Amino acid sequence: MHAEMAVRMYGDLMAESAWGVDQAWLAIASLLMTCEVWEHGAWIQFFEAPVLMERNNYKLGRNAAPNRTLRDSEAVKRHLATALGVADDQVCSRIGLYLRDPAVSALQPNNLRGHAFRSIVAETLARFGDPDLDICEELKARDLFPGWDFGNRSKEARVDITAVRDGRVVAMITTRWTYRHDRVDMIDEARAYLPAARNANRKAQFYGVTAEVGVARLKKVIGETASVHPNAAITRLVHLNPALPGPVMGNNGTLAHLMSLSDLVQSTWTWR
Repeated sequence: MHAEMAVRMYGDLMAESAWGVDQAWLAIASLLMTCEVWEHGAWIQFFEAPVLMERNNYKLGRNAAPNRTLRDSEAVKRHLATALGVADDQVCSRIGLYLRDPAVSALQPNNLRGHAFRSIVAETLARFGDPDLDICEELKARDLFPGWDFGNRSKEARVDITAVRDGRVVAMITTRWTYRHDRVDMIDEARAYLPAARNANRKAQFYGVTAEVGVARLKKVIGETASVHPNAAITRLVHLNPALPGPVMGNNGTLAHLMSLSDLVQSTWTWR
């Protein structure tokens, strides 16, 4: 129900702003990014910049100088200001629209935002991608691939997003708004599900989609993608917007292998 609300808000924002697929990331950021932190059942202001990692990563040093993480967050804020066409000090009031909505503002945000992110990514693929695909959410892995042994995956394990063409799975997508360096479940999912999918369709793909900004965290997954390792289980790691200055830091080196959300949409026509 709440994820459906997020999708409706996404559609309304896209229509009101006359945005297309290249601005889909901005609509998602406007809904799901926030300058606040969740504390004791309420949202409170933090450093007047987007909070994109665990709050204890943001610190002030000597003479109240922001640390690297906070500087990256401030850079993201400036990027958002340019994209939204507003002053820097207006950004915080223009983002977190979904999380501040009275219908959900009193709810613990982690799962709330995660489900919303998944459903909005699915909506973006269905809205702008190949119309011949069926885009499905949260299908049970064991229903998709009956009789397949998924090891220690839960009996109720579900694939976040599945793309089906003519009754055949052509792509699977796992979404993580953010993730910790020591808990990168999308790698385990890819290793579990892709062999099953390729047993039926050798061209099946597996993508991870994230808004994570931690460089080390991004590199850990990028190292498990086919753009870096030819036998990797993950086809590509897709970032909400690789042009955000915080995570990309000049868009060179390993992070240049990040795929954008709009490029993921364009790739849907190649899924067979």
